[in-house]
Amino acid sequence: MQNMLYLVLAIVFSTGVFVAMRLFERFKLDNHQALMWNYVFAASTGFLMCKQLDTPVQLVNEPWFGLSLLTGFWFIFTYLLMTASTQRSGVTITSLSSKLSVVLPTLAGVIYFKEKLGIVAALGIVLALVALVLVVGGKGKADKGAKSSWLLPVFIFFGTGTGDILMKLTEQQNASDDMSFMIAFIYFVALLFGILIVAYDLIRGKSKWQWTSAIGGIGLGVINFFSTYSVYHAMRCFDNVVLFPIYNIGVVSLTALTGWLLFKEKLTWKNYLGLAIAIIAVILITLKP
Repeated sequence: MQNMLYLVLAIVFSTGVFVAMRLFERFKLDNHQALMWNYVFAASTGFLMCKQLDTPVQLVNEPWFGLSLLTGFWFIFTYLLMTASTQRSGVTITSLSSKLSVVLPTLAGVIYFKEKLGIVAALGIVLALVALVLVVGGKGKADKGAKSSWLLPVFIFFGTGTGDILMKLTEQQNASDDMSFMIAFIYFVALLFGILIVAYDLIRGKSKWQWTSAIGGIGLGVINFFSTYSVYHAMRCFDNVVLFPIYNIGVVSLTALTGWLLFKEKLTWKNYLGLAIAIIAVILITLKP
């Protein structure tokens, strides 16, 4: 029961991240500054939850130290890729390419982590991909003003999938029951890169300092930490071939329903069909061979 709780919380908190970022747009917050503050509060939340803090020497000697540096960089690198792709290729294509990247950690689960994949579960994963296409890409109309660009969505596909694999690798390197310190450190690394980006924007005159972004960053940071915290603990309960397909279609489906309820976004028949297929996919994936 506790295993399923982590998965459900991961889906709920990750959906909360999308809702918070949607509110950034509504209140016209500076995305880069809000992202930086998000990392401030995500890292702070993690450090406050730690049962014990490592000394600098202990930190460097942690088996996950090198991977955590790469993962922290990858968090913000992927975000910048998604921002660029959204501007050039549109929200729909960017969202779809990021969600279809579930193929990569799933394949890694079978090939690298030697996880078993039955025929029924494999069919469920195929249906999950179909559901993702219908829910994310079934809006009917292309994004207005989006230019035709295939290169960035391809980078998003491989970037997001690689990020999921990095998280799995760091989780495997952490033998501690409490992963709060590792997660906090990953967000701290991302924060350092976030500070550089904001400083560059301010120096080049691309933006002005905006204290209201800190307010948005508080909410996003706390939600973001618990999203990552739940995902990491869910990794210890489920194989990649089960976790990532269910997690992705869960987030996409709940985000679609939240958009419909909170932001009055219209759902097409393709979206409803995708949600129905998603339910079937989850059932098939969770069936034991």
